[in-house]
Amino acid sequence: MKKQTPSVRDYSIFNDINRWFDELDLRNRDDKSAFIEKSNTRTTYERHIREFFNYQVGKDIEYLTEEDVIIKKNDLMDYRTYLAKNKNNTNATINNKIAALKSLIKSLESEHDCESSVFNFRPLPTEKNPAGSFEGIPEAEEFAEAAFIHERQNRLMKKLFILFSVRTGARKSEVLRVKWEDITYSSKHDCYLVNFKKTKQKKARPVGISSSFYEELLTLKNEYGEHELIFHKLTVDSINDMWHRVCRVLNIPQKRNLRPHSLRNTATNFSYNVSGDIKKVAAFSGHKNINVLNDHYLNKERDYSQDPGVIIDQDIDIDFLDTVTLDQFRQFFLDCDVSTLKKLKKFLELK
Repeated sequence: MKKQTPSVRDYSIFNDINRWFDELDLRNRDDKSAFIEKSNTRTTYERHIREFFNYQVGKDIEYLTEEDVIIKKNDLMDYRTYLAKNKNNTNATINNKIAALKSLIKSLESEHDCESSVFNFRPLPTEKNPAGSFEGIPEAEEFAEAAFIHERQNRLMKKLFILFSVRTGARKSEVLRVKWEDITYSSKHDCYLVNFKKTKQKKARPVGISSSFYEELLTLKNEYGEHELIFHKLTVDSINDMWHRVCRVLNIPQKRNLRPHSLRNTATNFSYNVSGDIKKVAAFSGHKNINVLNDHYLNKERDYSQDPGVIIDQDIDIDFLDTVTLDQFRQFFLDCDVSTLKKLKKFLELK
């Protein structure tokens, strides 16, 4: 017998899900201002919840019924397999998605027939395998250009997303939330400041970008029209899918472990190479814990020839400078890093 659709929809499940979302926001409320806004946790959990129920019952969460939230352990096992094989998710990502669903069901079980006990199984094994870094900014820019050339949809936006990320060192989720109004010109610093309002540390973080790059960003308005968000046509999933495609096009080996988060790693290492001051790098990247920054982001390779035990006893023959031509000097400084150029500029200003 064909099931009849009720004339009035029952939104009780959705209303309870919304209460749970609101609770997530309350946990992240700013006590000083008492202001409640949509939290990063809520945004992430909502995305995971919607993804599951679209897969499981083919519905948006607004239309879920009592039957839809009754989940069996086999459903969860099948979903993990689907995420691994079809979505190419890492074990850590799969565990996070299952954890979000478990938290929801645990919240609903007091009012509905669902049971959180079906989640009593071991999470998938994970290992500490942080994202790798690009071999400098030029390789990241090459990656962005490859996205522009080979992607079929929103290719300009994808290119500028990559270039924006490697300049600001922001997390993927932070970049996707940036609005045009979040970028303002600073006459004091003669650059534009991107004010990342919603960060992992729950505090705003301004980051500078050049006027020339801001002008490049404005081309998005010509291409895609006016919109509140800068990268409004991109999602976490579309970025991840693009990333895998470009890695294949450029034949980047999997052992390098390049991921979207690699743009943040690369920007952080670039900042450290320029300043050499880990506190300045932490202010740029927004890391509250310098140990986390040092352990997981900064390049561990060390030039042992620069240790005091070597340099103190080292005699440097500078006679070679007498044979260097003006063109060779010029080429050296054209090819050197920003920190060396700044040292030269400072030296000349003191003369």
